[in-house]
Amino acid sequence: MRNSSNKSVFFKMSPMSNTEDGKTEISDSPVGGSFKSVLLRWRRSVYQLIWKHLLIYALTYILLSILYQFVLNEDGKKNFRVLAEHCSGYSRSINLMIMLGFFTSTTMQRLFNMQITIPGIAKSITMFILSLKPGLPEGPIIIEKYSRWQVLTWVLTFRLVCKPLRTIYPDLMSLQNAGLLTQEEREVMENPELTSNTTPHPLIVVDWILLLLKETFLKSRYFSEINHLKNVEIIMAFKKSCGNTIKFATQNISPALIQAVILAVYGFGCITLMARNFSKEDAPISDAVVAYIPLMPGLQFFVYFAWLCFGRAAVDPFGDDEDDINVKQLVQSHIEDSMRLRDLYSRQLTDVFPKLVRQSFSVAVDCFLH
Repeated sequence: MRNSSNKSVFFKMSPMSNTEDGKTEISDSPVGGSFKSVLLRWRRSVYQLIWKHLLIYALTYILLSILYQFVLNEDGKKNFRVLAEHCSGYSRSINLMIMLGFFTSTTMQRLFNMQITIPGIAKSITMFILSLKPGLPEGPIIIEKYSRWQVLTWVLTFRLVCKPLRTIYPDLMSLQNAGLLTQEEREVMENPELTSNTTPHPLIVVDWILLLLKETFLKSRYFSEINHLKNVEIIMAFKKSCGNTIKFATQNISPALIQAVILAVYGFGCITLMARNFSKEDAPISDAVVAYIPLMPGLQFFVYFAWLCFGRAAVDPFGDDEDDINVKQLVQSHIEDSMRLRDLYSRQLTDVFPKLVRQSFSVAVDCFLH
């Protein structure tokens, strides 16, 4: 018989279940799409990243051309041409590829390491459930507490590194209202006599999980003693992953490197705004195109600028941008996993396939007779 008394607690744990953020948008992935669909894609595209800067760049370029042709006198035009040719020479000599290549490769490698370090809860919950003896009266209650504490540890960890998650869960009371924390547990965490103020909240909950595993072992609730050591090992690996996530997110790339790259790219953009080659031939149409359509200087600058945007997006992958890791969706996924996995304790294979026993028996009889 399933324990349904705790189901309401788990449903309270899902404040985002009906939001659009909780949906996995697999159909929006460009992987496997046609070249045309990827090239014309707007959402999460390079066009979406650069269009505002491109508009400002084009307007500034056109205003400088109007200034040269219609506002400046002959001396002013002569000085403008000297400055433009000077900038044109330096725009060809500045090489940002080495700096941008180093910056982008560093941030992307850091992002990859962070992604593979993000802890999961499904393995530890499944191992604990399948390690318990079946039919324990307290089994569903223990599993509910274990899985809830796992989700709570995960949320407390990512509250430290993810601003959108801190907005949803700003304090312990919000976690209690969401069903991730009971009133008694919140009071224990807030009581300085029971919990040290210097101990991070994720470590406090990990200690509770270890104490629960210890009590489970002492009460002989495991199939075998080796299961206790396996569960402890998995929890310690989970704790290490949480610590690595905090370390990767807090020990960020040096601000000096980010500042140097940003200043170099924007400085290059300013130089290309002034860089012009004045033709000595009488070609009004070509002169007008070159003067008012910043095709070549703009193309060069925005290749570098898009490259910079990719690197900057990888510096802080837990923000609100569309390309950031959707931590709110991960929380929802872990809550649903914990709800689904805890039912494994009271379910049997015959609950899913009622005819399985009869079919297996018939096959065994046929094999015996033949």
